[in-house]
Amino acid sequence: MKLHIFKPTTVIKYTAETKTRDCHQINASTVKNALTCIAMCLFTLHNPAWAQDYNPLPGHTRSLFAPYTVKSPVIDGKVDDEPWQDAAVTSNFWLSAEQRLPTDRTEVLILRDEQHLYFAFRCYDSQPESIVANKTRRDAGLGYDDKISVELDSFHNYRTISTYSVNAQGTQNDAISGGRARKIEWKGDWKGAAVRTEYGWSAEIAIPFSILNYHSESRNFGINFLRYQNRTDELSRWSDVTLQNKREKMGVLSGLELPDISKQQPWTFMPYLLAGVNLLNIDGEARNRLAYAGADIRYEPRPNVTGVVSLYPDFNQLEAQVTDIDFSYTEKFRTDPRPFFQEGSAYFGSDRSYFYSNRLPNFYVGGKSFAQIGKIATGGLLTSAPDERWDGVFRVVNQIDALHSAGVMLVATHRKELDNQLVVVQMDGREPGGLFYDLDVAYSNTENKDFDTGGAARGSIGLQYDYWTVEGSSDYYDKEYFPADGLFKDDRYGTKSLNASAGYYRLLAPGQGLFREISGSVSLTGRDTMDGCRQNHGIWIDGSVELHQQIKVLLSYYDAHYRPVGDERGEFSDNLNHDYYWATNLDFNTRSNIYGYGAYYADGILGGGDYQYFTGYLWVKPTINTSFKVSSEQLENFDTFNQTIVNLGWDITNQDGIVARYIDSEGDGYIRVAYRHTPRAGVDYFAVFDENPFTDMQLSVKAVWSF
Repeated sequence: MKLHIFKPTTVIKYTAETKTRDCHQINASTVKNALTCIAMCLFTLHNPAWAQDYNPLPGHTRSLFAPYTVKSPVIDGKVDDEPWQDAAVTSNFWLSAEQRLPTDRTEVLILRDEQHLYFAFRCYDSQPESIVANKTRRDAGLGYDDKISVELDSFHNYRTISTYSVNAQGTQNDAISGGRARKIEWKGDWKGAAVRTEYGWSAEIAIPFSILNYHSESRNFGINFLRYQNRTDELSRWSDVTLQNKREKMGVLSGLELPDISKQQPWTFMPYLLAGVNLLNIDGEARNRLAYAGADIRYEPRPNVTGVVSLYPDFNQLEAQVTDIDFSYTEKFRTDPRPFFQEGSAYFGSDRSYFYSNRLPNFYVGGKSFAQIGKIATGGLLTSAPDERWDGVFRVVNQIDALHSAGVMLVATHRKELDNQLVVVQMDGREPGGLFYDLDVAYSNTENKDFDTGGAARGSIGLQYDYWTVEGSSDYYDKEYFPADGLFKDDRYGTKSLNASAGYYRLLAPGQGLFREISGSVSLTGRDTMDGCRQNHGIWIDGSVELHQQIKVLLSYYDAHYRPVGDERGEFSDNLNHDYYWATNLDFNTRSNIYGYGAYYADGILGGGDYQYFTGYLWVKPTINTSFKVSSEQLENFDTFNQTIVNLGWDITNQDGIVARYIDSEGDGYIRVAYRHTPRAGVDYFAVFDENPFTDMQLSVKAVWSF
C-alpha cells in the first residue's frame, strides 16, 4: 500500500470509521458512513474554513471493526508490513477541552489475530524536528513526551479501563485497571515500538488477549485513542468524551472473537530469598544477621477471576513514605507501597475512611481474590499477622449501568485489645444532564470496654457542567462509630455537618490569550457537635492561573472557627480557635520534562498560634538517564521545624538503576541507597543500604524469581 503524506495544516482528510476487505461483510451502515465521509472530504476541500467548525460524531457512536489477519505484523514502529494493508483505518481526533480539531492529524490502524490486538499510529507533525521524547525507563511515566495511548475497556462497563502508552522513541508505560504488579511474568507483557518518519513519527502496539480481563461472551470492547503533542501542548482523543470526560462516551471495538476463556497457565509463582544485616523479621524484631524466604502466588483460572496468596512477604526493602511537616489537626494520609495491597486494589474501593491498608501490619500470610462477574464486581482480602491478629475486607458492587452502582462493604479486625466490625452500604450515580450523587450508610460494632456500637451516614448531590461544578453535602457520625481499619479523622466523632462548594476549571487553547489554564473554588463548611456547639465553621477560597509561558500562580485564603478534640473520643475542648491564613504558590516550567522549580508560602494563625509555612523545590534531569530533586520546608507554629529531602536517580540501562535519598529532619539524617536489576523476564536482584540515627545500619540483598 502506498503511503500518502498529508500536510494537516493545509488539508484535513476525513476517513470512514471502518475499512474492510472482501473477507468482511459490508453493511448498509458502513456504506452510508463512507458516503458521508466522502461528501465531507469534498466539502472540506472547497470550504476549508468550515473544517475549523467541524464537530465530531458523538463519542459513543464511533465504532471500529478489527479485521482478522493470518500474518502478524512485526512490532518495530514502522507501519510498513503487508498485514497493515488490510487494517481498519480511522482518524479525526478531537480536542474536547478546546472544542476544535488538533493542529496535526493522527491516523490509527487496527488488526487482530488469534492471540493479539494490533494498533498502529501515524502521527503527522508539521515540525518533526520539535518532537520530544526524553523518557527511557519502562513503566516510569512518560510525562510531557510526545506519546500515543490505547484505552481498552475490556469488560465494556465504562469502569475497568486500562491504558497502554508509547512515546516517540518507543518507551512503554501502562496503567492496568484494578491494579497489577509490575513484573512481566505476573501481569503479562505487551509490545510497543516507535520510529521517527518524514511526516512525524509512527508507533505500533501489540496487546495479547492473555493479559486482558474479559467475559467469555464478550464481542465488544470499549476503546479510545489519545495523542499528546508536546510542541502544541495538545491532548487529543479519537472519541470525544466531552469536557466532562464522560467514560460512557468511549467508542466501541466490535466483532471480536476472543480466545478460549480458560487460562492455559493459570498459575504464576514469585518466590524470593532475602539476606541482610540488622533487618526486621516478620515479628518486627531486629536481627544482626537474617535470611529468610517467602513467595507470592497468583491464580487466574479465567480472565475475570484472580486470586493472590502472599507467604511471609518481605517489607524490609520498601521505602517508607514521607509526609510534609505542614500543620494538621489530624493524621495525614500515606500511600501504601506494599505490592500485596496494590494488586486488585480498585476492587476494594478508594475510600480510605473505611479501609486504609496502612492500618494492617506486616503479616505472615495474606490472601485476596477479586472478580468481575457480569455487572457484579467483588473482592475479598484476609491477612494473619503477629500477636494472633487477623484483618479482613469484603466488597461487592452491582454496576447497574455505566452511570449508577450500589454495593456493600464489610471490614473486620481481631486484635488482643479489640474486635471491630464495620458494614457499609454505598450508592452513587450520575445523570446525563450533569446531576451526580452518592450516599453511604455505615454501622460499626466494637467489643471492648471503651467502644460500643455506632452509626454514620453521609451524602452529597451536585451538578457538573462543562466548566462549573456545584455540590452540597451532609454527614452524621455517632460518637460510638469506629472504623478501626480506616483512616478516619478523630475530630469527626460525635459531629454532623452541612457543606457547600463550587468550582470552576477551564483549559484554554495554546497561544491564544494570556492564560493556558484557569481554576477556582470556594467551599463552606458548617460542622457542629451533637450538643449543638460549633466545631468547624469556615470558608476556603482559592484560585489559580497558568500562563502560556509555563508559570502557574495560586492564591488561597482560609478562615474558620475550629474546636479541637478533647481528652476523650467524641468530646471537644472548651476553646474555639479562630484559624485563618493566606497562601500563595508559584510553579515554573509547569509542562517541562527537563526541569522545574517552585515555592509555596502561607502565613496566618492556626491552632491558636502564629503560623508560617514555606516550602521550595527544584527538579532537573541533567541527562536523559539521570534525575535530581530537592525540596525543603520550614514550619513555624509555637516552634520551628525543618525538613529537607534530596533524591538522586540513575537509569544505567533499561534493566539496571541506582536511586538514593537523603532526608534531614530536625538535624537527624536518613540515608537510603538502592540498586535494582529488573529484566522484563528472569530473576530480579535488589540491594539496599539504609542508615538513620535511631537504628543500626541496615544492608539487604534480595533475589526474586518469577515463573
